[in-house]
Amino acid sequence: MNKKLGIFGCQSKHAEFFGSIFNIDRTFPGYTVEYIFADDEPERMPYVLDKTRIPNVCRSVDELIDLSDAVLITTRLGQTHFAPAMQCIRHNKPVFIDKPFALTPEEALEITTASLERHTPVLGGSTICFDPLVKQFEQHTRSSKFGIIAYKAEPDSPFGGYHFYGSHLTDLCSVLFDNDNFSVKTVRTEDMVNTTLSSVRQMIVLHSQPNLTKPQVIFDDGGSIRTLTFDDQLCYLNGMKAFVEAIECGKPDEIKMRQLVFSVRLLDAMMRSLESGEEIFLDQH
Repeated sequence: MNKKLGIFGCQSKHAEFFGSIFNIDRTFPGYTVEYIFADDEPERMPYVLDKTRIPNVCRSVDELIDLSDAVLITTRLGQTHFAPAMQCIRHNKPVFIDKPFALTPEEALEITTASLERHTPVLGGSTICFDPLVKQFEQHTRSSKFGIIAYKAEPDSPFGGYHFYGSHLTDLCSVLFDNDNFSVKTVRTEDMVNTTLSSVRQMIVLHSQPNLTKPQVIFDDGGSIRTLTFDDQLCYLNGMKAFVEAIECGKPDEIKMRQLVFSVRLLDAMMRSLESGEEIFLDQH
């Protein structure tokens, strides 16, 4: 039976990227995006419809969730993700929540807890995390003593500030390194942001500036230094493959839930450190 997907939001280019994967490329037989609702930038709607061939425009997010078998939340601002995500979960509709997964740690924890309690698949965050290199090297990075994650981010982005692109770095950190008892210190120099995470076992640096082109991870691999460069073009396809697999599995991934919560907590700690100038202790809970 054909799975009818819905997309909420069209301001982000991810709406047409995800929509075209299903409707134009027909990458996943039996899955099409049939519905869209977007009040974030409605003037972009004609362009998105042309690029995706989505046949139905809904009048509300309620209608979208009701008609869809699963939902992609692609609005750019993190504060717009919580309410529709929880609504999807309450209706047992699998949901993909685009980056940033949530605006606050409390929202992230409530979303993931509801997902596990209602056995409803929830996925999301940076699609770079679904790059095959993650699975290939995650055991190596987790056992390393030192790592650097570098990618573009704009501290003053109009789409929610550092949260929008900074979540790429924290999401990658959550899947590649330990979700440990870290101290977090963030420093900004013009548009460059550096965060140092320190624990008894690892030291990780998150480095961002707007002109970086490819996400990279550098890590200590048993005494030698290795560099991974991730494909930020194929990431959309990798993310949708993971979402389709989650839908077909029919249950949430508890490990992924913990990683998403850790990422949101880490980004929150980074912003508090940046604002206060102090080191923030990020304990496990």
